[in-house]
Amino acid sequence: MAKPKHDAIDLSRQHLGTVYAKALLGAADKAGQAQQVLEELESLVEDVLTKLPQLEAALSSPRLGLEEKRALIDRAFGGRMSVTLTHFLKVVAQHGRLDALRPMLRAAKKLYNEMRGRVEVTVQTAYPMSNPLRERIAGKLKQLLGREVELKAEIKEDLLGGLVVRIGDTVYDGSLAAGLRQMQEVTLEHTRQSIRESLERFSVST
Repeated sequence: MAKPKHDAIDLSRQHLGTVYAKALLGAADKAGQAQQVLEELESLVEDVLTKLPQLEAALSSPRLGLEEKRALIDRAFGGRMSVTLTHFLKVVAQHGRLDALRPMLRAAKKLYNEMRGRVEVTVQTAYPMSNPLRERIAGKLKQLLGREVELKAEIKEDLLGGLVVRIGDTVYDGSLAAGLRQMQEVTLEHTRQSIRESLERFSVST
């Protein structure tokens, strides 16, 4: 069966993101700015482009010429980010790939974690995790994986209880190891407590 076209496009953008991310981190690390540049790129994508879709559309549009895009980069970001990232954006513009900044960011974060011996782990729970619970889960995962952990929390209400752990492309349902089953019980109790508190607030309000 032929592979869906959109899957091929996603893989192509993923590969493209990795190629550019390696170049960016290589230049940034050489300048001793790897963490700073990564934080700047993340802020550019998450704080600026997400909130200003018209700016993202202009940077991605083939109707805007290269010199116009370079001028737009200078006006929008000049003096607000490192020279390394500004130059990188202009190089990306020259190759007509400013539409792929998001996969570049994802790849850069993954590569940076690998450079620092860390692993990014996504933990999904039905309710927001308290800071003590986040710390306990991160500590347990660090112990089980033998690596520093960058924990990203997501809320997935249809889980009802328990937790789901994603490490790279692999998803675990709480059975990553025997130790995680204990964490699942902790999360279940946290869920039960959240439900009890919600019911109590409902009773008071009615």
